[in-house]
Amino acid sequence: MPLLIFLLISFFIPNNSYAIDATTLSFQQIKTQDWQLHDVTISLNHIENNASQLQLSIAQLGLPKPFNDLKLFQIQCQKFDWQNSEIHCLKGTAQLQSQLFKSPRFNFSFQITAKQSSFNIQQLKLLEGSFDLQGFIQAKEWNLQLNGKQIGLAVLHQLLFPKLKLTFGAINLNGNAHGNLQGLNKINLQSQIDNLSIQTADGTKATEKLNAELHLQATKNAQKNWLWETTELFQKGNLYIEPLYLENKAIPISLQAQGYWYEAKKQVAINSVKFNHPNIGFMSANGLLNYQTKFALETANIYLKMNDLAAASEIYLTPFTSATALDGISLAGRLESGVTLKKHTPTNAYLISNHFAITDKKQRIHLENGVMSLNWANQKNIKTSLFSWQNLKLFDIPINESYFLFLLNQKQISLLKETRVPLLDGQIKIKKFDWEAIKDKSPHVHFSGKVQHISLQKLTEAFKWKALPGKISGQIPSVNFVDGKLSLDGGLKINVFDGEIKINKLAMSGLMSDFSQFYSDIEINHLDLDLLTQQFSFGGMQGGISGFVKNLYMENWQPVTFNAWLGTPEEDDLPHQISQKAVENIASIGGGGIVDFLSRMVLKAFDNFDYEKLGFGCYLQKGVCQLMGVEPADYGYYIVKGGGLPRIDVMGYNPLIDWVVLQERLQRINQSSSDAVVK
Repeated sequence: MPLLIFLLISFFIPNNSYAIDATTLSFQQIKTQDWQLHDVTISLNHIENNASQLQLSIAQLGLPKPFNDLKLFQIQCQKFDWQNSEIHCLKGTAQLQSQLFKSPRFNFSFQITAKQSSFNIQQLKLLEGSFDLQGFIQAKEWNLQLNGKQIGLAVLHQLLFPKLKLTFGAINLNGNAHGNLQGLNKINLQSQIDNLSIQTADGTKATEKLNAELHLQATKNAQKNWLWETTELFQKGNLYIEPLYLENKAIPISLQAQGYWYEAKKQVAINSVKFNHPNIGFMSANGLLNYQTKFALETANIYLKMNDLAAASEIYLTPFTSATALDGISLAGRLESGVTLKKHTPTNAYLISNHFAITDKKQRIHLENGVMSLNWANQKNIKTSLFSWQNLKLFDIPINESYFLFLLNQKQISLLKETRVPLLDGQIKIKKFDWEAIKDKSPHVHFSGKVQHISLQKLTEAFKWKALPGKISGQIPSVNFVDGKLSLDGGLKINVFDGEIKINKLAMSGLMSDFSQFYSDIEINHLDLDLLTQQFSFGGMQGGISGFVKNLYMENWQPVTFNAWLGTPEEDDLPHQISQKAVENIASIGGGGIVDFLSRMVLKAFDNFDYEKLGFGCYLQKGVCQLMGVEPADYGYYIVKGGGLPRIDVMGYNPLIDWVVLQERLQRINQSSSDAVVK
């Protein structure tokens, strides 16, 4: 066809003897090599001169696949050549139109030959930037080269992602694509994004002045599988992907990946993915992703190394623990870890950390110089795991250096050998510990051990209470932990003031939360009042005292309900004496004072008094204490029943008292009111 047209042109061009300077030939349509030229006009000017010029004008040009979406309009070729079945537009201008946009005029050239064709677009002004585009077709193979400069992302996102809020940013593109009539088979794309500020409508993702560099290479092999490789560099700026927030000022954070895309099998093989956050951590992984029905991770191997666990936990851990029970906890040290997964399920994992440390803004836990070597698998014959520390503090209780050896097997944790944990001049001896996860149920926990000779004085000092002498010991036959509630069978025994206090039915929940709960029954057996009152400014007392606190329930360590009693035990063989100060303070607790003149004179005349027995009880319910004494009287109840001469009785008349008021009276132990009478 080009040769026939050339002959027609030669036939219609007049002889020079007629002195014609120009001639024109028009065609409605020309088709060649899958190119379509509409409304073509060919003009030959300056025929008489040696510098004659052949020009081409095309109303519309349709490109072959895969460029057929692009339509070129108003093509003007100032330098045009058509001979030997070849068409060359070497210097031209055109306009572009596609489904997305139109363009102003740009520089354009093309050539069509029997064996190959090409086009070249330069300085195409689109999307607030400029493009250079070159296309080449030969033997049904095609190649496309793209170079874009300072493309306005704010304009581009309106076309591609209209739901995004993008306020600023530009991108430079440099890409090459190759394929045939069946489609794309090779692509190489590089891009540089500058000052990107973007936000999703729901506010879960955002960037601010982000600079990033992206590289993509992909090649289809003979089996029609894609070999791909990507590199992303987060150079500087701010990035937020809920709940993570990254601020990068200098050193690029990189993500590299490469693998195969098996299009027919609907699988993606990730041969390698590497994430590097300089000076903080590194992660690598490989695996196989299946998307036949839905995305499913068939296999994966993940390796993680943290050189600065403090910085890593601040960036990658704290956002997930905020507003949870772990809020305020941060980690430090170095860490190395690995995990293998099959069908979304871990099959084995390990974690190694040296110089491990934990700090807590709420001062619930503090750990220094910890060592972890954790090995887990869903099979037998796994390695032993170790956890040790040099300094550990739970709340304000220091725990000396110790270690645990245990096995992590499937859904179980089992202590391998008896472990002794030094604590407050004594120790906790852990004989057995087993933890097992139960599907759709709370885990089963079994624990048994001993508490031996823990210093009560140091324990009370750690809780910032009045320091008390004595030791804590006890057998713990078993412990259960269900639904966040810790309960102990058996009890603890506290040896104090030549007697003992037994803590039974102890249960706790929410210890690491803002709503802790505590349950217990307490027995008090034969404490020596002389030793007890020496520790307080209550006033001297002699004799024994026993009692109980039943059904004790506390929230955030404040009593809500209990039934308590303290009194002289039966057949107590200790001397029964009470000082003047103690009489006044006991009267204060009952809310009273000394009302008759004789009682006041007797009380002032003697320092100590004999008594037969004493007792005081409180049943707390709904913020009110129902009071009781050692025995009823005609108009109340005895708190202290006197014996011998001079006789002093302390009585209470009001059976009910607000718990807050009672606490205030205990705090102002030397004050008195009118609810108790000494007579």
